[in-house]
Amino acid sequence: MSRRWFVVLATVAVVVALAVRVHNALTFPPLRGYDGFGHFTYVWYVAATGHVPLPTEGWSFFHPPLYYALMAVLWRALAGVDPLLRLHMGSLLMAVLSLTHAAVLWVIVRRCFPGRRPIHLLAPALMLFLPVHIYSAPFIGNEGLAAVLCSLAILALLADAAHPSLARGVLLGGILGLAMLTKASALAVVGGAVATLAIKAWCAERRAPALRHLGVVVAALLVVSGWYYGRNVATYGSPFVLSRGEFMVRHVENWQTKGKRGLLEYVLFDPMILRRPQWPRSIPLFGEVPRGTVRGALRESVPTGLYATAWFEGFDSWLLPSVYTSELARRAGQALLCLGAVPTLLVLLGIAVAVGRLVRRGWDDVLGPLLLTFGCGVVVFVFHTHAAPMHLSVKATYLMPVTVIFGFWFALGLARLGELRPRWPRWVALDVAAVAVASVLVFAHGLLFPRSHPVAQHPFVWGNLHGIVYYAAGERARARELFRAAADANSHLGYENLAALALEDGEPLEALYLLRNAARLAPQQSFGRPADRRHYDRLLAAEYLNSMAVIYHRVGWDEQALDVARRAVAADDGFAEARYNLGVLTLLTACSTNGAAACAPPALAVRRADAQLAAATALDPGFRPAATMLGAVRALEGDCPAAAEALNHAPDVRRHFPVQTGRGIQHSAGIGRHRHIAALPEGLRPVRLLVDCGIP
Repeated sequence: MSRRWFVVLATVAVVVALAVRVHNALTFPPLRGYDGFGHFTYVWYVAATGHVPLPTEGWSFFHPPLYYALMAVLWRALAGVDPLLRLHMGSLLMAVLSLTHAAVLWVIVRRCFPGRRPIHLLAPALMLFLPVHIYSAPFIGNEGLAAVLCSLAILALLADAAHPSLARGVLLGGILGLAMLTKASALAVVGGAVATLAIKAWCAERRAPALRHLGVVVAALLVVSGWYYGRNVATYGSPFVLSRGEFMVRHVENWQTKGKRGLLEYVLFDPMILRRPQWPRSIPLFGEVPRGTVRGALRESVPTGLYATAWFEGFDSWLLPSVYTSELARRAGQALLCLGAVPTLLVLLGIAVAVGRLVRRGWDDVLGPLLLTFGCGVVVFVFHTHAAPMHLSVKATYLMPVTVIFGFWFALGLARLGELRPRWPRWVALDVAAVAVASVLVFAHGLLFPRSHPVAQHPFVWGNLHGIVYYAAGERARARELFRAAADANSHLGYENLAALALEDGEPLEALYLLRNAARLAPQQSFGRPADRRHYDRLLAAEYLNSMAVIYHRVGWDEQALDVARRAVAADDGFAEARYNLGVLTLLTACSTNGAAACAPPALAVRRADAQLAAATALDPGFRPAATMLGAVRALEGDCPAAAEALNHAPDVRRHFPVQTGRGIQHSAGIGRHRHIAALPEGLRPVRLLVDCGIP
């Protein structure tokens, strides 16, 4: 291939790949990607508070913060711009950055295969047009940025392994730190880098300098990302903390179907995927598996799931129409999965060649680091899918930190094929070209498959979620329209969020009416295994009852408010705001007010309020109104030392519940959860009650 033809073809490939990514970033609904709403609420939280949330506070909050901090900066910088367009701009930035994989691979193969321009063209082209790279590029989430940083780290590792220096070591450690500050799965590349430098140090004639160099890399890594994982250790006793132990996540994951994840599931491959492009075969992703469904290691094999999600949208109807209802989608899946067989076989051949050369010739500063990093990536993936055996956890995006290495194995396999069969690489080139064309046609949003606005198509879900995006941006009028669309489709969340807006607008009776509609519909719309569903219904009922108690108090119906607050605590005795409200309402209903300046509730009411407020403070030490009111009640009892102790309890602890955003769960997306009574009569205001104890 001449240099001129190489430049022409490479330019066309980059322009087309960039065009389809830009198109998708600007047209694909930004919340439709994996956990899109959870990722958005993380961005919203950082933009609203300037803090990094604790991992267990929300759905996606367990991720490191770098991506979300960058998106929060963009979100705030574009204030005044339509909020959905802001999200599109964030997707556009990540989509353009995804071209990095092809650039990094081109640098590597150009050095390793000098003068072999077909390989220099085809291997990066595979990165440009691999279906998973195209369809995941516009997703909101940290996977894309983490993968880009991991690709850059792999390039830095190869440079450092070949010619170590202080500057290269600091650069490598810094990039690894940024990757770890983006997504914990970057641990695969960190493991490969540390293993590489440790082996080189062990084999070096002078070990001390090599070990010091390893120390430099690790130190740079820790300087960049150590603070985040150190905070996790200080808070939880472990650097890697997920939200999987929280009910909000267990509820959803228990409703997802799961595989056994034995040895056979990791080594078998189901060839039926080429005919029926849906994985796992004939098994739903959610709910109970129908009785009589045939199951087995072959049908649920992990490599098949990886293959299906790398070369197609294998989960069926997540991004494209279902292959069971759309003949075009079925044929598109068959075409892409069959075309993907050739590059996949070359990847396997490349791995075999790399292992063989390393065994025969000894250490190699390219093959050694790449094999070690690739092995760490596989180990991390196997550990993750074994610990979380849901079928939805088998995603090709989870291996994107080592995607460049897959491209290198393809290049190595192609080079070996050219040595064995000189004419066959031409057919490989045709196959890669066909993959590129098919991938663009299938995954260019709205090109082959009809594009519809998700709110118009499914207002029950998307009207509410988009409404929250607009609410987060301060555009309450548009948020109200979208919440109304959801409510018109009988979404309890739509009614709930309309009630929240009504309460903010000073219309408590309207809010009460809407909230009662939400409470009526909610049990009909919950899901999950029976025990989880009952538990969720109780928690949601407690939240609705708690909000009703606040509304009743606002309209002056404190007796009704007290009764509803008791029911809220009975439904969920671990709800800090409900405990607080019950304590306050106990005082209010028992209080003998002399004018507007004095309050003398009976001692029994004071003790009961003390118990509820103490429970609220213990449940959520960061809930400062509870601690303040507890101190005031103890001052009312005449126990000034106890009042001071209550006020000084955990002064720097943050809330357990992220009141700005909620938990970030799609099925529980309410904007007004965990309300508490803030306005108190003069006789119960903490400032007044604490004066007698001399506490300012």
